[in-house]
Amino acid sequence: MIESKGDASLQQFVEEHLAPKYRESFATPEKLLEHLRAIREACSDFGGVLVDPVGDYGLLMKFMHEGSETAVMMQLDTSPPHQIVALDLQKGEARTSGPEVAPITWDNLATRLDEEAASGFAATVLVVRGGKIVLHKGYGLANRERNISNGTETIFAIGSVPIDFTRGAILKLEEQGKLYASDPITKHLANVPADKQSMTIDHLMNRKSGLPDFHHLAGVDKDPDLSWIDRDTAVKRILSATLLFPPGEGDAHSHSAWVLLAAMVEIVSKQPYGGFVREHFFAPARMERTGNHEDAERFADDQFAIGYDADSVGKLNITKYWGKTSWLVMGSGGMQSNPMDLYRWNQSIRTGKTLSAEASKKYWHDGILAGGDDRGFFTMYNEGPGDMFIMCSNAHSGPGDRVSKVGRRLAELVTGRSLR
Repeated sequence: MIESKGDASLQQFVEEHLAPKYRESFATPEKLLEHLRAIREACSDFGGVLVDPVGDYGLLMKFMHEGSETAVMMQLDTSPPHQIVALDLQKGEARTSGPEVAPITWDNLATRLDEEAASGFAATVLVVRGGKIVLHKGYGLANRERNISNGTETIFAIGSVPIDFTRGAILKLEEQGKLYASDPITKHLANVPADKQSMTIDHLMNRKSGLPDFHHLAGVDKDPDLSWIDRDTAVKRILSATLLFPPGEGDAHSHSAWVLLAAMVEIVSKQPYGGFVREHFFAPARMERTGNHEDAERFADDQFAIGYDADSVGKLNITKYWGKTSWLVMGSGGMQSNPMDLYRWNQSIRTGKTLSAEASKKYWHDGILAGGDDRGFFTMYNEGPGDMFIMCSNAHSGPGDRVSKVGRRLAELVTGRSLR
């Protein structure tokens, strides 16, 4: 609904997803459409969405904008087909507008990034023009307490970027003939409830599953990313979740969908998820600094960027001290890397080193991609092929801050179009 245009799409949303008793709570159908228009307008042009369960049948959705966030509370009927019985904007505090960041051009690229670093920008940035690396440099401090600068080898937490790795893993298994995107999930998972038996791998990979965004439990999991749960617990939680819409009949991003895909990678390959992506992707691509949290133990503390300007976890706020990657996020988060390794990932697929030409056609996205967390880390990138950038930062406080605006300017540079 949020990304739709016109009243026809809103009317379709009403008919498919709103419970009759909720529709009837409005004086007229036009009043209901006015209500939905206001929600759509308030949430439009969002840069990301955070979803938290509220009770058994509620969802608090936060649509993130540059400098603000808009919260929407959705309540579902407790009885099948679990249609929406309440959908309302929530009052909340707007984030500060943040600093102004001037445009970046090919002529002033190096100078502008130095200027932003002098104003607090902290990251490692890799920029490609015409297929060649024209900038690869660290900015600001990886460790403020010890005055250690970010460098080209510095390791960062990379938020939801591992979704790319899971996409690659599924395509590798399809290339090997061990599964197919058209497979219903019942082919690879046991005890799938009736409402999810029509769900396919393709639904999971393309925002069509209907699964909620996350599967952590408030009051049970101390941290929504880091608290440990095993694979079976995660799969059970995900499969028991109330769907936002029947599989294939809507569009919504879901981190839980990628966790379910990671579980299928393990089940089909008979390998741990981390071992599979390392064998088939990280090792061939020479991605030596990429892996699950537990893989970070082999690096000294000073090899990492510490996360700042947000929540801090562990002895140091680095992946090395966050515990092993939980199945709250396996396949959709829980990893570290750096721009050069992520560039090598990109190139290994583009040159056919890790995926066949046919498989790689299904891999590529369209647009600018980003992954962040609540511990100060933020990664933003595009995939080229000619012009591209990869930025990993350790000084991120939220939408509209300096690093997100620098990332936007870099995205404008390599795409040649305004993103404002």
